[in-house]
Amino acid sequence: MSSIVLFIFEGRVTEPNITNNLSNFFLNENGNRLLKASYGFNIYKLHEALNNDQGLDLYEIIVEELNKRERKTAEDQAVIDIQDFSKISDIYLFFDYDCHCSNADDDKLEEMLSTFNNSQENGLLHISYPMVEAIRHQKGVAYEYEVHSTGNLCEYKNWVNEEIRNGSLDSKYQNWGLYNLTTWEEISNVNLLRANFLLNDEVVRPIEPAQPFDIFRAQKDKNIPNQEVTVLSSFPLMLHEFYGSELFDKFMSEGLAV
Repeated sequence: MSSIVLFIFEGRVTEPNITNNLSNFFLNENGNRLLKASYGFNIYKLHEALNNDQGLDLYEIIVEELNKRERKTAEDQAVIDIQDFSKISDIYLFFDYDCHCSNADDDKLEEMLSTFNNSQENGLLHISYPMVEAIRHQKGVAYEYEVHSTGNLCEYKNWVNEEIRNGSLDSKYQNWGLYNLTTWEEISNVNLLRANFLLNDEVVRPIEPAQPFDIFRAQKDKNIPNQEVTVLSSFPLMLHEFYGSELFDKFMSEGLAV
């Protein structure tokens, strides 16, 4: 029996475009149907919406926002048309840390991570640190631990693009529309190693998926007081949560494992 995997994004362009590529290789087994909804605001705005109307659940909040749009995309309408919440097997939320925003609040983010902690119940919230462009923040195939200042994050996207232009970051990760399974394997490997080093001080690929709440607490303990964060993309962490150890079996079966 087919089931719906629902992705909920902060943005309307970048995250859906990354997912369009990702869905060429993942989440399409066993008749899964992947649907995408862009909330259009940051995680702190979603926190406010949920607290202002506690009679609504996450899906209802998203549908309410989609229905406000004069021009709905086919994807918007497909999400609205789900109606029966039981048809959704997994919900994943993808938002940025965005600590530079005027409504940013670490306590609110911690509350959201505590609430949205299971993809098959309320949903699982994944955070990109410092923001979605972290998926491009990679020097090559080999593991390197990267931290980035949380000051002037409005310029992070431009900074990443400039680092790619000058050769400090690898240009193969710039255009996510061209990612193939090898690219996803390299990004997954580096980001999972970064997450495990953040959590456990070990450069070993984790067996168990890193939990988003634990990642935030580690960032809060080790990095945020120094006005920096470990650079982490949410997409590889979601893939590891969805597939577990079978994620790397998938790469192995294609002869791609690093």
